[in-house]
Amino acid sequence: TWGNNRYGGDSSSVSDDISSGVTAIYSNTYAFAALKSDGSVVTWGDNSYGGNSSSVSDDISSGVTAIYSSYSAFAALKSDGSVVTWGNNSYGGDSSSVSDDLSSGVTAVDANRLAFAALKSDGSVVAWGRSDYGGDISSVFDDLSSGVVTIYANGSAFAAVKSDGSVVTWGYSIWGGNSSFVSDDLSSGVVTIYS
Repeated sequence: TWGNNRYGGDSSSVSDDISSGVTAIYSNTYAFAALKSDGSVVTWGDNSYGGNSSSVSDDISSGVTAIYSSYSAFAALKSDGSVVTWGNNSYGGDSSSVSDDLSSGVTAVDANRLAFAALKSDGSVVAWGRSDYGGDISSVFDDLSSGVVTIYANGSAFAAVKSDGSVVTWGYSIWGGNSSFVSDDLSSGVVTIYS
């Protein structure tokens, strides 16, 4: 690694851990997370952005299959369908409010700048992070309780495509979270979304 030392350019504190076996590297604004072949994760960079993962070190010591990042937090998807989060608590690092929902059955995770959304095997969605960026799904809870096939994110909102070809949106309203003005067009026939 190289660059600004505070923001991940200096990885000397974890040099032994990333000297071999790394299969992928993920980043947010000021931190890095390396996934290793044994399913463990090594982090470095700004502590408040997820560079310090000591609070979840046991949980990410094995079984991690993928890592997702918001502006200042990380979420690790494990082989048992659980999700582990760390980083800035307000922007997705703290998922304790939905910990039961993230303990199993998660198949995919997506993130925008300040929130995360997880797709579960039963077609439901679980979200956390900053509420106005999509961390709160209470306004569309019923629509996201089943039938969701894929989740997409832009910087500030989410869109879910359902098995019936309809689309559900939530998050920052003026940046895509409010799709009421095209609701008729999104009620059926949608195959994919580009964001």
